[in-house]
Amino acid sequence: MKQNIIKTFFVLLTMWVCIPIFAQLPALEQIKPEAYGTQYSLLVGTGKTTVLLFPDKIAPGGVDLGSSDLIANTINGVDNILRVKAATENFAPTNLTVVTTDGKVHSFYVSFSLYPDDRPIDLGKQANAEKAQAVLKDRKLNDAQLKKSAGAIIALKPFLKKPKTKSYGMQFSLKGIYAQEDVLFFRFELGNKSPIDFTTDFMRFYIRDQKRLKRTADQELELQPLAIFPDNKISTTTSSTQTIIVAFKKFTIADHKNMVIQLFEKNGDRHMVLKIKGKVLMQASKL
Repeated sequence: MKQNIIKTFFVLLTMWVCIPIFAQLPALEQIKPEAYGTQYSLLVGTGKTTVLLFPDKIAPGGVDLGSSDLIANTINGVDNILRVKAATENFAPTNLTVVTTDGKVHSFYVSFSLYPDDRPIDLGKQANAEKAQAVLKDRKLNDAQLKKSAGAIIALKPFLKKPKTKSYGMQFSLKGIYAQEDVLFFRFELGNKSPIDFTTDFMRFYIRDQKRLKRTADQELELQPLAIFPDNKISTTTSSTQTIIVAFKKFTIADHKNMVIQLFEKNGDRHMVLKIKGKVLMQASKL
């Protein structure tokens, strides 16, 4: 009986001493879902090599294999390509982490497959596709409304005469900027005074510093258009003009930067480059 009383006393004494200590411990914050980075599913096998192409160089020591069931190596002289294979069959799913010199962390959930896809995986294109999807989701005007607005703009009188560029008998100019909800519409005109018809292969849009020592990825910000009209084919025959409407998610740019539009000819070298200063965007008309 006496021993039970002594044991009970010591238990109570221990609790009395520990309770203030636990009370002083800070509350642990849970990791928010938004803190977790994107992880991509990757299938690899023993009979085929999976090739990963990264938009930037792989950092020294920047490849971490979750287990010895994976084999990964770079190619001599090529710093942005990683080759991945399975060392054993039917291994338990593991992870692969690759850090590139731009500081980005690329995470993969790797599983075994007898028949993995042997096509190269371009992570730069993956990132661009994700950006485009994000832009399309976060907007106020749907596709039908964008098309209707583009038609209304074509019916309006152009109010800008520059910037413009001329070469190869072609003239590419900005004729107007229009704002509606969270969208900016750019009206371009492509004129052809050459004896050869011009058909556009594709257009590229990005923001770039006006002064730069050398061309680097962090000095250019790619712009993903919401829509381009006409959406089938942009072409101009001899002595004709073509109106082009391009819609973007609303944006502005600093005075020391330009919006650059590149227009590439299909099966030809008549490439056009047009630069728009930030102050020109401030001339946008309300639609």
